[in-house]
Amino acid sequence: MQLETDILVVGGGTGGVAAALQAARRGATVVLVSEFTWLGGMLTAAGVSAPDGNELEPLQTGIWGQFLQELRLRQAGGLDHSWVSCFTYDPGVGAEIFADWVRSQPNLKWISGYRPTGVLKDCDRITGVTFSPTLDAADPQLTVAAQLTLDGTDLGDVLALGNVPYRWGWESYDWGQEPSAPNALDNPQDPLWAIVQHYPVQSPTWVVVMQDYGPGAAVEIPPLPGDADHEADLFEQFEAAWADHGADAFLNYGRLPGDRFMINWPNSGNDYGIGLERLVQSAASRQQFHQAAHAHSYRFARFIQQRLGQRYGLAAD
Repeated sequence: MQLETDILVVGGGTGGVAAALQAARRGATVVLVSEFTWLGGMLTAAGVSAPDGNELEPLQTGIWGQFLQELRLRQAGGLDHSWVSCFTYDPGVGAEIFADWVRSQPNLKWISGYRPTGVLKDCDRITGVTFSPTLDAADPQLTVAAQLTLDGTDLGDVLALGNVPYRWGWESYDWGQEPSAPNALDNPQDPLWAIVQHYPVQSPTWVVVMQDYGPGAAVEIPPLPGDADHEADLFEQFEAAWADHGADAFLNYGRLPGDRFMINWPNSGNDYGIGLERLVQSAASRQQFHQAAHAHSYRFARFIQQRLGQRYGLAAD
């Protein structure tokens, strides 16, 4: 399949969806290509449906304000369930909102189930993108030519395919005068030096959604193959997870409607920052990182169940 459009947006995360919607609302023809069938990225498919923030008034403008208002209308049981945020919701409800918005624009075509595999170029200008299917598709190849291409992927996949230079990691305070930047990247005396060395970029988290099945329930999370014989050693990294908060506060940090919990916990939890450079080395190394991060979060979920009881299992759907 070959298409032409004014604007091509690659990636169905929050940034990609917002860009596609606003461009279409301004009258441009837009093609939005997403790898997954859920739009919304971090707020939906990635499971972070308890976004940080307890101040609602500043958040009522633009697409974000529209999103909150739609959540209020659609989310049964309301939005105020956790202490990390004033609004928590079922990720599927959020995905439905974004999908409905995109489908409502007559000049916006959304195609899901494709990832970028190459770029079209005119000298140093990207003029389109070629895609391969990630799901069963009638068309094995997709090519979209565009006047303007926007890279809305998590890791800049289109820029990488076009050999566009990029920076990986921290920048010093001198480079951009950001208040939170380290003064020097190579100075062990800098308070942020250890963090810079350990985490070249913000540590990702593979989010888990757990559910309270009630007293007496036993919905076991079995150990991963090969884990059983040394599970105590694996659990040691999680032992201090809620030591400063208590178990109830830990669970209610990201409580969702329907007795569910968003497990997105940085303190001895499911942040995973080992070998982050694998994310940008190759497709194979990125998949290896994903598998390792998934296993790390799965073990954290099993640890939670082992310590707090088998009433807490993985959410069924």
